[in-house]
Amino acid sequence: MFCDIQSTSKVRYLYCIAINHSCYSFLSTDFQFDPTFAIRGLHYDFNNGWLMKIDNMANIQLNTVHVGREPISNIEEIMQVHKGRHISPEYLRNNMFQLSDLFSIPQACLLSDVVQYFRDHNMNFHPRYLSDDVSTAARILHTGAHGIGGTLHIDIMKDMSCYLERAPKLVGYLENLRKRGKKTFLLTNSTNAFISKGMSYLTSSDDWRDLFDCVIVSARKPEFYESHRPFRRVQEPNWDKVNSFEPGEVYQSGNMKDFAKLTGWTGGKVLYFGDHVFSDLVGASMQHGWHTGAIIHELAEEIEIRNQPSYRHTLSWLLQLEKLLNEAQSWRKDYHIDDLDSLISEWRAERKQVRIKLKTAFNHSFGSVFRTYQNPSFFANKIRKFADIYMSNVTNLDRIDMDYVFYPNRTYLPQ
Repeated sequence: MFCDIQSTSKVRYLYCIAINHSCYSFLSTDFQFDPTFAIRGLHYDFNNGWLMKIDNMANIQLNTVHVGREPISNIEEIMQVHKGRHISPEYLRNNMFQLSDLFSIPQACLLSDVVQYFRDHNMNFHPRYLSDDVSTAARILHTGAHGIGGTLHIDIMKDMSCYLERAPKLVGYLENLRKRGKKTFLLTNSTNAFISKGMSYLTSSDDWRDLFDCVIVSARKPEFYESHRPFRRVQEPNWDKVNSFEPGEVYQSGNMKDFAKLTGWTGGKVLYFGDHVFSDLVGASMQHGWHTGAIIHELAEEIEIRNQPSYRHTLSWLLQLEKLLNEAQSWRKDYHIDDLDSLISEWRAERKQVRIKLKTAFNHSFGSVFRTYQNPSFFANKIRKFADIYMSNVTNLDRIDMDYVFYPNRTYLPQ
């Protein structure tokens, strides 16, 4: 539904908030956001300011490690920090931060820009302080200094057409669900003012609340899944305890226990969609057994790239090279053919170049959001763990019969 996640205005505000911070007033307002630099799911190292992509087993994809805007070409420098490519769970937990939501792309870009500035001007700095300051700027942008609506939401509400596109397919899908007797609800961390204006624009109707049996704003996810904070009415506010959800009303805050009690929607009866793995999906799936669907906007672009003939040809050649390498190594061992050594070395070098070509097809600096060469990325693994299904847009499900049942593929032992 967002037509421009990394819109110029949004990024400009993030940069300006950071630059206007008392510690960063010396920075130039000429910093330019590069939407092609970063991807979602990267990790930032608090100890050295490195930005990198890691796989599902916490192994570093070595050619993605950047300090500022510059890749670290000395692989040994990276290997010495962790005594190899693997990052220990303790180090990952205490010294690294994952940039996992949609806004993480401009956030990663700002981190890299400031690190680069410090390096270019030989200025001493602690990477953790920098990360804290950029995170604070992002929080102020979204929620404001007091958590009641930030600059971004105010700016969007001034000109919806700049940030949002109408969503008639979403309206049709929700109407179809309700015609088939399905219950629908909206559970969001955004404020009522922002949601009301945004949904009115998306649906082209002020009666958008009729698309849902229950609307909850300012939910404070992920705390919502564990808290005991009561629900409050928004449309007709009072101090009475909420004992039922009324049609057309909007509620705020609340908690999962009361939500389940008031609706009767529990466990496997619920399919909940969200675009933030940790805020939306982890608590819903792990603590309460909801089925979950991840909305991953990057899927559409990555699928398009993977379906291009040039990419498919390159991937096919990589698989053929790896097959040849496996066979050649077996022949050398079984038949003592020493002449294969030079050929194996050539194929290994070619394989390295082909893998780089596949990586840069998605993003020159960091590659695919979902893969680190042969393994799923750390981000993709979290999706696989906490989401039953995933897609680029929830309206994709409108192409599927309502009584369709998804059966997972059988998982085999790795070869």
